[in-house]
Amino acid sequence: MTKFFLYDGDCSFCSRLALRLQSLVLNSEIQFHSFRNLSKRDLENIHPNLNSDVCVGNVQYIYGSQRYPGFFAVRKLSHSLKIYRYFSILLYLPFIPIFGMIAMNLLKKYKTNL
Repeated sequence: MTKFFLYDGDCSFCSRLALRLQSLVLNSEIQFHSFRNLSKRDLENIHPNLNSDVCVGNVQYIYGSQRYPGFFAVRKLSHSLKIYRYFSILLYLPFIPIFGMIAMNLLKKYKTNL
């Protein structure tokens, strides 16, 4: 099954997030790549809806034929993270996705302005 975590290598927040998640991931099948190092054809081969416009400033998790952007990528990947996998169910509580998307956008703005 295809498992890719794609991030924007030009976005410092995305790059740090990907590096941190890669250090915690338990599933060695998950491949971490900056989409900027992949060609347009490579992106389309990974998932038909992927292109540079979709990936700019955002993380994407491809699990089989499903694409999970932003917060949802982190939430889906959380099941494979050391320690965090035991708490990943909390990310599915009502309203958590809304707060998660807001938090990721605020962190991205704050971290990239440093």
